[in-house]
Amino acid sequence: MKVGIFTNCFKDKTWEEVCMFASEKGLNVLEVGAGALHGKSHCNPVEILKDNDKVKKFVKTAEKYDLEIGSFSCMGNYIHPNKKIAEEHTRDLESVIELAGKIGVKVVNGFAGCPGAQEDALYPNWIGLPYPPEYAEYSRWQWKEKIIPFWKEMSKKLRKYKIKYGFEMHPGDAVYNTATLLRIREAIGEDMGCCYDPTHLFWQQIDPIKSVLTLGDAIVNVHAQDLALNETKISLDGVLDPTNYEDYEDRAWNFKLVGYGHGEDFWKKLVSALRRAGFDGSLNIEHQDVLISLEEGFNKAKVFLDRIIFHKPAGKII
Repeated sequence: MKVGIFTNCFKDKTWEEVCMFASEKGLNVLEVGAGALHGKSHCNPVEILKDNDKVKKFVKTAEKYDLEIGSFSCMGNYIHPNKKIAEEHTRDLESVIELAGKIGVKVVNGFAGCPGAQEDALYPNWIGLPYPPEYAEYSRWQWKEKIIPFWKEMSKKLRKYKIKYGFEMHPGDAVYNTATLLRIREAIGEDMGCCYDPTHLFWQQIDPIKSVLTLGDAIVNVHAQDLALNETKISLDGVLDPTNYEDYEDRAWNFKLVGYGHGEDFWKKLVSALRRAGFDGSLNIEHQDVLISLEEGFNKAKVFLDRIIFHKPAGKII
């Protein structure tokens, strides 16, 4: 296993600056945020693909700092009811897949997307209840008419480049838990995988260890990020919370640096479960903890993860 970095928190940095930062922190692998909701400040696939020299320069910059580009991420809503948004995000995703294929990266991560509740909808509609009764019908329509057809078509492009797609399970998106991840994988094929991030599982009361062992070899990428619950807030209002992420004290739950929401004991169990599931890749630090600076956060996360990951292949009991 290795410790990597998810570059989504560096929207203001150039590619060279991102690579330099990762190298200085002793990180080995990059999960490159590119396009759609991530922006394109340090990786704009559409522009890079226009010139083979730009492609070479992009790769050589990572190599210069002794970094591996482990995966790309393009988190967007490709089935947004607003066609302009859907087309823009889809164009970004297709460019990311093409760039990954061109440089030999085998994993692209992202969301499944969230459509409206019917053909003439104006906004996405995430359905989490079967009542009133029409909600269940809306959900069936979304999967049959939008989600499955889109990913069946996109899987053709993924297979062309022999790339696996890692869905991050995220409420507000069609794939938000173990069951919906397996549902899309069963419907489309084994190139539909999981970008495993326990963060949003915690507040949904999903057991991350059981989820890992159930998903097994569907896991193609991992985010090392944590979460803390605000029990006082939850006791009054529950876990569904649209409060701004910056309003730390008023939220039901908050993103935490790895190890600052759940202790070392939990993370050791998660790392062990990942190995049991067949995953021996990088754990990519995702830092959205408003209490800790980027500099200090990545320093602490690197030390923490180095202590608990397996640095060598499993041994044999004699």
